[in-house]
Amino acid sequence: MMSDMNIVRPLFFLLVIGMTAIFSSCDKGKGDEDLPKKTGVLITNEGNFSFGNGSVSFYDEESMTVTNNVIKNANDGAEIGALVQSIYQHDGIGYLLCNDTDKIEFFSLDNYRFLANPEDNIAVPRYMTVVGDKGYVTCWGPYDDNYGLPDSYIAVLDLAAKLVVDTLDCGSGPEGIFALNNKLFVANSFETTVSVIDLSDHSETKINFDAAPQYLVPDGQGNIWISLASGWLFPAEKSGIQSINASTLEKGSFVHTLDVEGAMAINATGEKIYLLTAQIYPETGTAILEFNTSTKSFVEEPLITGDNFYGIGYNVTTDKIYVSDSKAFSGPGQIYVYDATGMLLNDQVTGIGPNGFVFK
Repeated sequence: MMSDMNIVRPLFFLLVIGMTAIFSSCDKGKGDEDLPKKTGVLITNEGNFSFGNGSVSFYDEESMTVTNNVIKNANDGAEIGALVQSIYQHDGIGYLLCNDTDKIEFFSLDNYRFLANPEDNIAVPRYMTVVGDKGYVTCWGPYDDNYGLPDSYIAVLDLAAKLVVDTLDCGSGPEGIFALNNKLFVANSFETTVSVIDLSDHSETKINFDAAPQYLVPDGQGNIWISLASGWLFPAEKSGIQSINASTLEKGSFVHTLDVEGAMAINATGEKIYLLTAQIYPETGTAILEFNTSTKSFVEEPLITGDNFYGIGYNVTTDKIYVSDSKAFSGPGQIYVYDATGMLLNDQVTGIGPNGFVFK
């Protein structure tokens, strides 16, 4: 699509990558005694739409290797059988949110075995957060004849029973979700609002923006930052990033950047946000921009560039940036691991369409 990533790769790291390539991307079969380490990085591989070939991979930061199909291998070859949208982790349990076979699968974060029957009383689940003994899942609901999402909602999941027990109102196409101050903040990606749902009475307040909210990250200072995408519906100059004060619900100043894809991650101090964008410059297919929450400005040049970046994560324990490459869903995807300066440390082959990371 565009030129290769403009990354300087020191000889040392090239040697490391060459040595680890022999051991990476392993696919352990039934009967293997060694399971991936308890701590590490889970990679959600979305899979191809309508093929039901979504999967989960595991990346070991110490050995710099990937094990693919960890859930399938731990469950006697059972496929997930769905498109994997995201994973949420809480109290030793992984919540696998799947659509194109709408369900939530529950698995152990220790050994990757399924823990219960899937919850399938749900319509196009996307992302999840937890408050107390309840999980809250953004759900697109079914498309109408005009490809709109008029029946979107938040599913309320009883964590102990592993069942959906209630629904809450929100806007159209809820995507990212975050809980703070006993409130849910929900990015409604098919309109220009963020829903704020008070969990004490389930009342909803909508905050308006000039483009479509996608994802949310907290900066630890009481602010929630929202990525805003223009897409086909909104002016290009309206894409960028903006904050909400979680206590007062006041909006901060809007900061513009072109072609926001939406996915973003934040570092441990809450000072730097890494934002995924597309086609910023003619020679760049996709890029990761660095935004400073203190100065409220983007670093002028992209931190990382590539052709088909699809997801991003930041390991706050090791200060490593993870970027996934979908390879246009034409076969196995790839992940790239960088240090906080954008230097490439490693890259590994994954399942089809890697779209996100969970650090456990």
